[in-house]
Amino acid sequence: MTESRVPSKLVDCILKNLYFDTPTLLNCALVGRAWVRSSQHGIFREIVLELPFTGHSAFATLMDAYLKTARHFNALFSEKPYLASYVRLLELRSSGQYKVPMPKVVYTATASLVQRLSEVKELKFHDFGWNTLPPLLKAVLTELCKAPSVTQFSATKFDITTFTELASLLSNMKNLKVLDVNVAYRNGTVPRSLTKSETKPRCIQLSDLRLINSYSHNGVRPLMTWFQQDWCPFEVRHLNSLETTTRVNMATLQYCCTNLRELKLKQHRSDESMHVQTTNYMLSLQLTTLVGFNTKLDHLGYTPNLRSLSLMSLMSSFEPSLHNPTTWIQSLFKPLLNPDGNPFPLQHLTLSLPIRIRPPRSDPHYWDQWTAIDVLLGKPEFALLETVDFKLSAPLGFPEIPDGARQLLREKLPFLETSGKLRVQIVNN
Repeated sequence: MTESRVPSKLVDCILKNLYFDTPTLLNCALVGRAWVRSSQHGIFREIVLELPFTGHSAFATLMDAYLKTARHFNALFSEKPYLASYVRLLELRSSGQYKVPMPKVVYTATASLVQRLSEVKELKFHDFGWNTLPPLLKAVLTELCKAPSVTQFSATKFDITTFTELASLLSNMKNLKVLDVNVAYRNGTVPRSLTKSETKPRCIQLSDLRLINSYSHNGVRPLMTWFQQDWCPFEVRHLNSLETTTRVNMATLQYCCTNLRELKLKQHRSDESMHVQTTNYMLSLQLTTLVGFNTKLDHLGYTPNLRSLSLMSLMSSFEPSLHNPTTWIQSLFKPLLNPDGNPFPLQHLTLSLPIRIRPPRSDPHYWDQWTAIDVLLGKPEFALLETVDFKLSAPLGFPEIPDGARQLLREKLPFLETSGKLRVQIVNN
């Protein structure tokens, strides 16, 4: 009887879908030789090193566990270097500034392990104080940044003394495509050049950029200023996606938006925001701003091939003058209206509405505001619309939305209802 075997290419495809299920991958590695390597690719794909917090009451226990794990991987990679080459993501996490110095042995073990990694594609730092690291570990991480394989770098709650140090570190990443930085520095002055830099101006073409200054008010502006300097190695004028805060002035944003396919702007004022996501086939535009905030956002007018658009509005109270999402939606669509009624290619519109308002949703007048959207979408400019999906949800801690709300909303949207385009879904927690 002939033994039937699953083709190796099919095995690879199956196991790639299990990369986030390590226990299953460990079992798959025991199936047979043909499954071992593919399983190992998933098992060692990501390594997260979380340095023990020196202020923890059980620090000694945590440190022992950390050292045991780090030394285990170090020994394993020393014996089988090919396993280290499977690591594609390295994340280093800490608890920020330590009141009690970290024992040197922890940094030494970390540096020894990191030195084994040669094919890291994505490097992440979280809650990390760069200046608290000893010279050995700092040197090892700097060398890793220079690896040709590194194409994605993320640093959240990242503390570094000067902007010059950050610029120097980033300039080492010659093949970087994705940059996600949330930083704080004591000196944010942008230098006129970087000494001893061999990186050519505009030689690093970023495709995706995320700059959020929730950690520090001065975190974003020096970077945006640097990107516009002639000597800067990063080219950001051909980004596919950009996420930043509205504290960055529009002139600066326009510098990065020449060929932008995805944009996310965050406006922080109290806890209210509006999230807008538009998709042009595989392309998308994301905006986040305060409902009712007097900001002109007519980006849809610059997306002539837009096919799918989804909007998510967060409402904390029902005050039409300040928190009426339909007013904002109308202003967003206004640039698309034209005297000739030429249709905009939008085919699919999704409106996700987390209803945080506590008054009864059984009140018919609660939904009156959406009549204006029904009139808007009935115009010739939106004749190509095929579906309009309303997704109503009640955030955690708020009353569930009664099923009758679906019919009440439908009654306010007669055009969409009779045209067969309307779909209303209630998603309660």
